Amino acid sequence: MKTKRAYLWTALLLMALFTACGREEDTEGEKEYEEASLFCDVDFWGYPAWKVQEGTITGDITEKTGLALDVIQPTQDMDTQLRLMLLNDELPDIISVTDSITISQLVSSGKVWRIDEFLEAYKPDSHILQDFPEDVKRELVRRDGVWYAFPSHINSADAREQWKSSPYMEEVVMYNDNNAIIWNKNLLQQAGLEEENLRTQEEVLAAFQKVKDMGLQADGEEVIVLLVDGKDYQDPTLKYLEGTFGAEWVDEEGNYRDILLQPQAKNALEFLNICIRNGYAGANQLTMETAETQKLMQRGQVLCFIGNIANTGVKFDDWVSTGVILSSDGSRPVLGKNMRATTGWISTFIARDCENPEEIAAFLDYMTSKEGLSLWHYGREGTDYYIGEDGCYYKIETQDSAAAGEDELETWWMFSNTAWHRSVKAVTDEDISSNRAMTAYGMSPETVLYDASLLILPANLISSESEEGKIEKAIAEWKDSQMIKVVLAETEAAFEKEYDTLIQGLYDRGIEELDRRRGEGYQANCLEYGSSITKVNRGGGEDETLDK
Repeated sequence: MKTKRAYLWTALLLMALFTACGREEDTEGEKEYEEASLFCDVDFWGYPAWKVQEGTITGDITEKTGLALDVIQPTQDMDTQLRLMLLNDELPDIISVTDSITISQLVSSGKVWRIDEFLEAYKPDSHILQDFPEDVKRELVRRDGVWYAFPSHINSADAREQWKSSPYMEEVVMYNDNNAIIWNKNLLQQAGLEEENLRTQEEVLAAFQKVKDMGLQADGEEVIVLLVDGKDYQDPTLKYLEGTFGAEWVDEEGNYRDILLQPQAKNALEFLNICIRNGYAGANQLTMETAETQKLMQRGQVLCFIGNIANTGVKFDDWVSTGVILSSDGSRPVLGKNMRATTGWISTFIARDCENPEEIAAFLDYMTSKEGLSLWHYGREGTDYYIGEDGCYYKIETQDSAAAGEDELETWWMFSNTAWHRSVKAVTDEDISSNRAMTAYGMSPETVLYDASLLILPANLISSESEEGKIEKAIAEWKDSQMIKVVLAETEAAFEKEYDTLIQGLYDRGIEELDRRRGEGYQANCLEYGSSITKVNRGGGEDETLDK
C-alpha cells in the first residue's frame, strides 16, 4: 500500500515569506515522521483517528517510533475487501485480522513477513526477539507453519511466568468466558424474580413471559426482555447457547463433527427462535451494530443479555450472571477452554512490500513493550496513573478525562498483552463484579470443561484452492444465509422446515467431507498432545420439546 512522507511545520507561512525574501530557511521545529496503513477486520473496533499533536497518546507514540498510522475504514464485508486487496497486490502495511480463512490466505500468499525475520532485519534489538513467550510462538508455528503473525491478548503458562499475577487472576484464567448470560439486578427486583430461580430453560422462558406480560418499564420506556449480541449473534450469542445446552464438536466415537449437526445445537437455535417468536427479543436486534447494543445496555432498559459481555460497557455491579441455562433434555453444559497457549484473538501481519519497514518494526516493538503498553493502556505516569507499593497501576482521576487523553487509552487491541495487563492491574470492586460474571458459566457445578486447544487446526490444513477449501467456503456462506431463516421462523412448523433445510444444505455442500479433513487435523492434535475430547452428552434432544 502506498504511503506518503508527512511534515509538520510550526510556522509554515512565516518560513514561506522568509524564502520569498531570499533568506535562509529556518528548519528549527520541523518534525518528520512516516506513515503506515493499518487494516483491522474487527467491525466494532471504532477506527480511531491517529493524532500527532503534542500531548496526545498517539502523538507520543509517533515521537517514540517515527510512525503515524493511517487506519483504513473497512467496508461492511471486511474480509472480502481484504481478500481483494491481497489479490490485487494492494495489501495494507499492517494487517490485523480474526477470520481464520483470511489468516490462511495471508499465510499461503507469500506476501507477508515472518515476524522473526522482519525484526532481525529492521529491529534486531527488539524485545520481541528476546522475551516473546515460547509456548505462544510454538502454537503460532503449529498453526501457520512458521511465525508469521503477532497475536493479541497474549496469555499462556510462559507468559504468566514472565508477568506474574495474583492467585485471584489465575482463577479467572481457568474459568472465564466472555460469552455469558447476565441479568439487570434492578429490573429483576422490580419483576420479583430471584436469580436462583433462573437456572433452567423453563424458568428462563417463564421469567421472560412474566416480564413481557407485566409491561415493565424503565425510565418511561418498555423493558427489552432479552437482547442478543447484534449482527454478530451467530458467534457470541449462539456460541453461549450451544455450550449451555451441551452441544459438542465430537460424536460418540470421538470423531470430529460440526457442532450444528449435534441435537443440542438444534435446541440452542430453537430457544432463540422461541424468544424472537414470542416477542422477548426483537428481530431487529440481529442487524444491530455493537454501538447500538451498548447504548441499550447502558440505558438500563434491558432485562437479560446473552452474548459477549466484555463489549457491553456496563458497570457489572448492576448485573448478575446465572451462569448456565440447563437444557430440558438433561444435557450438561460444556465449555471449551484452551488449556495451552493461545494464538490470540487478533493476528497481526506485516506486508512484505511495506515502504517504511524500519519505522514499522520500531512501532511493533514499542507498542508491545512495557513502556508502550503502559502508555496506551494507562497514559503518562504521574499524570494519568501511579504505580503503588504493590507494583500495580492506579489511575489518577482528572476533571477533564478527554483532555488527559482517556479517549485514546486501551484502544490498540491488536497489541494487547493479557498476561502483562493482569500482572499490573489493580483489582477493583468493579473488576471483581465483572470477573464474577465472566466465570459464572465455567464455575457452575453442572459445567464440564474440555480442552478447546485440540480444535485449533493449522491454517494450512485446508487450502482455499483445494476441494475442501471450496466446501469450507460454501458451508460458511450457507450457514450465514440459512441460520437467520431458522432463527426468524414465524411458527414451530416453519422452524422445523427451515432447520431441516439448514441441515440438508450442509450435507449437500459436503459437510461430511469437510469434517473428515478437519478430523484429521483434530486427531493429529490429539496425538501430539496425548489427549482427546470425551463426549459428555450422548444423543439427547431428539425426543424433547421446549415449552412453547
